[in-house]
This record gives sequence, C-alpha cells and structure tokens, in this order.
Amino acid sequence: MRSVAEIREDLQEFVRGGGGPAGVERAFAAVGQLPDSELQRTDEHDVALLLCLAGVCAGLAGGAGPTALELRAVADRYADTSILYTGRVLPRVKETIDLIYRGVEEKSAQILQEAADAISQGWAEYARSDFPAAFSRLAAELGIQGVGEEFLETSYVSWKRGLDNSARGSVEEALAAFGTSLDKYRKYSYYADAAWLYTDLVIARLLAGQEQAAVRVLDEQRRYVDDVIASAGHRPATDSTSYAFHLGDVRSGGYSSFVDSPAMGPQGLGPDDRALLRRYVRVSENLLAYAASRSRRDLDAALDLFSFGWLGYLDSPYPEIFHRLVRHLEGAEPVAPLLLTVHVRWRGLLQAGRLRLGSADLIRTAMDLRERLRAAGMEKEAGIALLDAGMLHFALYGKAATASWLSRRLAELRRLVPDPLQAVVEALQVPPQSGLQTPLAHYLGARAAYRVPDFMPAFGVFRRDLRSRRELPAEVDLAAYGESLWINGILIYETAPAALLAILGELGRELKEARAEEREVPYLSAAELAERTGRTSSAVVQVVRRFRAVCQEQLDRGTELGLKPDDVLQGRPGYRLSPTVVGDVQFHLVPGVTFTP
Repeated sequence: MRSVAEIREDLQEFVRGGGGPAGVERAFAAVGQLPDSELQRTDEHDVALLLCLAGVCAGLAGGAGPTALELRAVADRYADTSILYTGRVLPRVKETIDLIYRGVEEKSAQILQEAADAISQGWAEYARSDFPAAFSRLAAELGIQGVGEEFLETSYVSWKRGLDNSARGSVEEALAAFGTSLDKYRKYSYYADAAWLYTDLVIARLLAGQEQAAVRVLDEQRRYVDDVIASAGHRPATDSTSYAFHLGDVRSGGYSSFVDSPAMGPQGLGPDDRALLRRYVRVSENLLAYAASRSRRDLDAALDLFSFGWLGYLDSPYPEIFHRLVRHLEGAEPVAPLLLTVHVRWRGLLQAGRLRLGSADLIRTAMDLRERLRAAGMEKEAGIALLDAGMLHFALYGKAATASWLSRRLAELRRLVPDPLQAVVEALQVPPQSGLQTPLAHYLGARAAYRVPDFMPAFGVFRRDLRSRRELPAEVDLAAYGESLWINGILIYETAPAALLAILGELGRELKEARAEEREVPYLSAAELAERTGRTSSAVVQVVRRFRAVCQEQLDRGTELGLKPDDVLQGRPGYRLSPTVVGDVQFHLVPGVTFTP
C-alpha cells in the first residue's frame, strides 16, 4: 500500500521530467486503488492536491492516466469515509478536475487557467508548488503558446501580494495587484472573494489619499453585489439547505480560509449568503464614514464587521493595514484599540467568567459588547452577547440577580433571539442544586444557529457548586494586544511596560517549547532573562515585582476568585509561567505581526 505522500512525490517527479513511464504508471494505478484506511487519515486538501496533480499528469501522459470520472470517484469515497472531510475543498475540486480534462480535450488556455486559479485558492504555497510549472508544461505540449506566467499569477496569489504591499505601505503596487485579482475573481465567479476584495480596494484608495476614488469603488461594490444577488437567484432557507458561502476559519492540510464557496459560481443564494455579500459593502461604508468623520465609532464598526468570527484576523496583515489607515487619517494612534475587536472582547468576557468577574463588571462588559455590536449592525449577535452574559451571571450569582437586569432587555431579546432566550428562561427555572449542565446544553443548542464566538472558554463556570468556592481555575490565558496586557479578559495594564512584555514573551516561549517537547518547564534566572531582553538583573526583578503588585490590584478589584500573581508567574528558584495554571499565551505586539511565545 502506497501513501498519498508517496504517490504525490512520484507525480511531482514526473512533472519535473524525471521518474520515467514506469513510475508515473505506478502512481496512476495507486491513485485509484487508495484504500479507505489511507484516505481516512489524510487531510482533505492533501487528497484534493493529489487528485488535481493526477489529472494534470494524465494530460501530460497523453491520456494514459486515470479518467476524470475515476478521480471524482476517489473524492466521493473520501467524502463518504473520512471524518477529516470538511466539505469546503473537494466539492470545488471535483469541478476543477473536470476543467483540467476539458481544457486538455479542447486545448484551451482559458480553461486550464481557470483550473489553476481554483487550485490556488486558500493555499499559501501554490506559487512555490509544482502546479504552475506543470500547467505551463501541459500547455506547451498541447501547442498553446505564451501562457506560462498566467498559471503563476492566479487571483489568490495576486490578492496575497496586494495585501503584503498594502501592509508595507506600497499602495500603488497594492492597487495594481488588487485590480488584477479582482478581474479574475469576477471572471471565475468567486462572488464572496470579489465582494471582500472591493473592500481591500477601498482601503488602498483611502491610504493613497484618494477618497473620491474610494467612493467610486464603493459604488461599484454595491452594484456588483446587487447584480450577483439578482442573477444568482433566491434560494429559500430550509433545515437541509447548505450555504452557498462558508464563513468561519477552516483549515485542512495547507488550506486555510475564512470565507469561501464549495462551488464555482453557486446558483441560488439564501438569506445568509446575501447577508455575507452585503457585509463587505457595510464595511466599506463604515470606512468611508470614518474617513469623513474621524469617528472611532465608525472605525470600530468597520473593524468589527470585517473581523467578526475570523480567528486568524490578528495574525493576518489586516491589523497593520488598518493601523496604517488610522495613522494616515489621524496621525499616531495606540495599537491596542485596533486589535481589541468586538470578537476579542466577547471572548474575553467568556474567559473572565472563569475568574468570577464581579457582577457589576460582567453586566457593564455585556452592555458595552451590546452597544458595539449594534453600532456595527449586528443586532442578533448583540442579543446573544447579552444572553451569554446572562448565563454566566446566573451560574455565578444566581437567578434573582440575573433576572433583575436581563429583564430590562426582554422585548429586545424576544424580537431578536427568541429560541436562545427561551433556553435561558428554562435555565433560570432550574434549582441550583440540580446542576447547570443540562440547561447549558439546551442553551448551546439554540445558540448554535448563530455565527458567534465559541462558548467553550466559559464551560468551567457551570460546575455544580462554583458559586460557593474560591478555588483556582483549571487554566488562565495571558494575552497582549498592542500595549495592553490581559489575564482571562481582565485588563491588567492598559499600557504595559515594554520590559514586562519582553520578559513575559521569553517565559511564554519557554512554556510552549517545553510543552511541545513534553519536558518540565524550566525556571529562568534574573540574569538569564536580563541577557535575553537587554535589561539588567535588577531591572528584571523590579519589573516582575511591579507586575505582581499591579496584577494583584486588578484581580482583587475585578474578580472574586483567589488567583494570586504567584499562581501565574512563579519565582523560585528563578522565574517561569506556571505550567499548571497558565494555558495559552498570545502576544500581538505589532499590528499584523504576532509573536507567539
């Protein structure tokens, strides 16, 4: 039995001009004979690349390889048997396989270019893979002239280059790359990608100081979205209806995307599909409103709409791009507010529950989230944020205290989120001694219909007798967003000393490396930390001492759980982050550049 990786290696060798007929024939035979046991442990994207490469190689071999039908059958078998099937890669790849074979049969450069474009989507390594050269060789053998570069410059590759240029401030280069990408996204009917890319163009025009040109791009974006919605047709939503577009972080092998479609040019759009397309129009509208007003409310609305639900946003070039925009329009601006999106703050609320965030602070945070979501036009999400806070408040402080503030929003919640509200109402009827796991399960079931942050960070709050206990939480997370430092959504420093961030960065690195290597987390002496961070030993000691004092002050003020600074940063015989208490450590110190310790 040959593995997917071994078969792909043989096909790659054939593309490069080596291996000989025997090697590729063996690879062709192995593709169709892949056993279920091999498919079941292979990522969907890796299977997709194998099938596409086999299709290109079949064309290079003069049709001696598997047919399109046989490759599609392998894709279907994978979909039927592997739990790793996401449904976001192979459906579109089956169409891509048909394009490859049709392009060979018709000797069509345009069809082969469309196939190459489809393969590149969501795959950062496409430009460095064998596919551009494979398509170029295939076109040459078919007698197609002068199309080599077109297989390298796909819509996705151009878009990524535009983002990099925009993040570096090379606006003219970004505009050119985005224009090339948009033309291809529109040509190949990648509706959601094109709607998103118009917003990239609006940002680039604003960065170039071309506000009227940005307005014209917005007008074109509106017309494009309206035309797509009208031409694609209406598809009523039912329990069995699948989305034309997916929204949410998905990874499979080398594939990574936030918004995409499982089909090329989907026919029929449901309400959620149309809302997704219009979401990017609203982002552009808010950005232009911000450019005109310099209002932080307009900027927050644009950032929140753009990033909501996208876990990879902070690691993308966009924070740097937005930071450049703010500097261009307003001058110097602190980094943290641009990183603390409503999605980040919502997750922080759920984490803060694990530290028994005080009742008043919990309610205030929930109301702040509600107002920010409403400002971005996300009213249903605002309702879920209130209900999340209500469930946390009930688990921590009981029914009477929760009902007294949540009841003030009853009419609003009934209108926006009736099913999750009913689940909360039912939870409030449960006696504390009965446990909250079953009511929580009912609430999570009703909440699942909404695209909102994962509730998992708050699960520990729903232990049977947490209200009466002051024990350490199972885990806390440490996060830096620009200059600010947080523990489980509790603000420790609004502007943390650079020395402290450097020290915590080194300790976080040691924690993660030790866990990855399954060894004990070492203590670092003040002298070693001083050498690594460019400080003196005495400065390290003073910074740590001050951190512990501020940490204690902030936790005592905002929480009711007995978490002490030494529980987070241990200090004997050196310093380390507690491996039993500290879970995740995330540092987003520079916009768009994530330092992950």
